[in-house]
Amino acid sequence: MNITKRQLRRIIKEEKLKLLSEMNPDSTISGDEDAERKALMSNAENEMFDLIQHVRDEAERIGGGFRSPGIRSEVYKMMTNMLRDTR
Repeated sequence: MNITKRQLRRIIKEEKLKLLSEMNPDSTISGDEDAERKALMSNAENEMFDLIQHVRDEAERIGGGFRSPGIRSEVYKMMTNMLRDTR
């Protein structure tokens, strides 16, 4: 099925109006978006803290006091690259 430019513009305009009508005055979509975002941030922070602590513990177990800083550094670089690649 082919659609004309005019039809496409009309569809886009209708969808935009539908989104704008659903939007709250503060530009959020759902009523609890702010609370959900805060919960997500808190959960992500806790998970990251646990992961960092796990890396520290395992690096110490594997490499002891001498080699654990290098092991941690290697893991942290890998984590940084993974985070950068998700953007």
